Amino acid sequence: MKRNRSRLALLCAAAMLVAAGPAVAAPDEGMRLYEVHAPLGAEQALFAGGFDVMEHRDGDSLYVLGDAGTEAALKRAGFSPTGEQVLPEPAGGVSATADTFYGGYRTVDAHYRHLDQVASEHPGLATVVDYGDSWLKTQNRGGHDLKAICITRKNQGDCALTPTAPKPRFFVMGQLHSRELTTGEMAWRWIDHLVGGTDPQVSAMLDTTEFWVVPIANPDGVDKVVSGGDSPVSHRKNGNDTNHQGTSCGTVSQSHWGVDLNRNTSSNWGTLNASDRQCDQTYHGTEPDSEPETRALQSLWRSLYPDRRAAEPGAPAPGDTSGIVLSLHSYGNYVLFPWTGGDIDRRSGNDAPLRDLAQDLAEMAGTGWQYGQSGQVLYSASGTTDDWVYDELGVASFVWEMGSGPEETCGGFFPAYSCQADFFWPKALPMLTHTARNAAAPYAPVPAPTTECTVRDDTDVPIITRTPPVVREITVSGCEGSPRTNARLEAQFKNLPSSIMSLDLVAPDGTTYKLQANRTSTGPTPFSSIEVDLSRESRNGKWQLRIHEVIWFGTGDLDWWRLTL
Repeated sequence: MKRNRSRLALLCAAAMLVAAGPAVAAPDEGMRLYEVHAPLGAEQALFAGGFDVMEHRDGDSLYVLGDAGTEAALKRAGFSPTGEQVLPEPAGGVSATADTFYGGYRTVDAHYRHLDQVASEHPGLATVVDYGDSWLKTQNRGGHDLKAICITRKNQGDCALTPTAPKPRFFVMGQLHSRELTTGEMAWRWIDHLVGGTDPQVSAMLDTTEFWVVPIANPDGVDKVVSGGDSPVSHRKNGNDTNHQGTSCGTVSQSHWGVDLNRNTSSNWGTLNASDRQCDQTYHGTEPDSEPETRALQSLWRSLYPDRRAAEPGAPAPGDTSGIVLSLHSYGNYVLFPWTGGDIDRRSGNDAPLRDLAQDLAEMAGTGWQYGQSGQVLYSASGTTDDWVYDELGVASFVWEMGSGPEETCGGFFPAYSCQADFFWPKALPMLTHTARNAAAPYAPVPAPTTECTVRDDTDVPIITRTPPVVREITVSGCEGSPRTNARLEAQFKNLPSSIMSLDLVAPDGTTYKLQANRTSTGPTPFSSIEVDLSRESRNGKWQLRIHEVIWFGTGDLDWWRLTL
């Protein structure tokens, strides 16, 4: 029942997800949202098929935006949609003007006038920086400057484009994906909050921290969204239409021109869930860092943060690395961190502190929020900005997918404008403030626990090959804090004359630790004792041991297992 309610809420929220393009379709030909079975790690075929996959997961299901023909296309690709919702056109209330569209959302020009106004009214706090040009501007076809604002109580050397700045920097970016309206609005409100003088926490941090905000990272794309007025165009990518003429790119969301700026960086470019077809929503561009918006952001980040990358891949950046980069997205409820692309079991060297801060933020956001690497809770993606920031600079980076509200009007890419003040901002503000407080030392080590916590399961369980993995659970309670870096799992087997087994440990938050892959044992009572760093987890909750016997004639039993945290 719980999952059915979740699915119903998602489909109701999706009613505000997308509008038709310039030619509004009749109701029976409108946009549709399809529920598709695509378990974690098995979603690649959806992206390979060019489908517009939403940034929202419900168990083993992902959601695909399309039209009446998308169902047949899904079936041709081997998928069987289990749900379908025809989406009505959003109801806005205010047509596009020089300042607002769709009920109150701001245009690019309004955002830029806002930056200039803030800097003019608060010269001791704010500085506007032009950090590059959009794609259309580089082609002399209109377009925009790319603008950021730096906010701090200014002393000599503050807000300078140098990586040796005296203060740590917290960087927030909105609307890299132009149709994700909530993200630009959160950036606008964060700017006003920083200079508003009403929050004593922020007032104190203005003395010690530089706040950088790019409210609109993809202005050409936002112009396309705004062109629909009260029926915003569901455009995700930038304005690059180089190859548009003579192609089949259309106006529905799964067929737009442009490059996905969150698939365009050189970090794992083109390797996973990114398309080489230029009409697809996840089109990665002709080469890594091909887009001026991508290169301009990277140049800005290099000018703000020193390179603290570890010498060896997988090793941690130094513990005294400062700064955090946050990219706001919608519309799921996730706090994500590197690595976004590649093997979901590959952890970054700074995984523990990143995971700890992400857990804090998800718990702060409330019911329904998840945290983890993208491939652990949503889907993997390559060429993303958050991976690039960590990959190239060693700087802590996060993505927040700010998602569906409790009511129909607060869901999807195009929530009613009233949802921003009533729902999203009250949720985002404490998360932003908490993240800012950690910008000086995001990799500070987690204190080691002072006590040891041991639990044991003595239940005999048959281990038979050619069956799903055997799963045993242990519930830990009354053990506050995080486990040790040298936590230990011990498992005793019996009646196993020969075996090849894999062991996984699943933490209460769903994180999977692969402890043993295809371990060969020839004795009848093999014993495993494995140390694992679990310091990023909370002790209390349900822990699972998964045992998979892969040898074809394997039989036997798990005698007991023990977890020391």
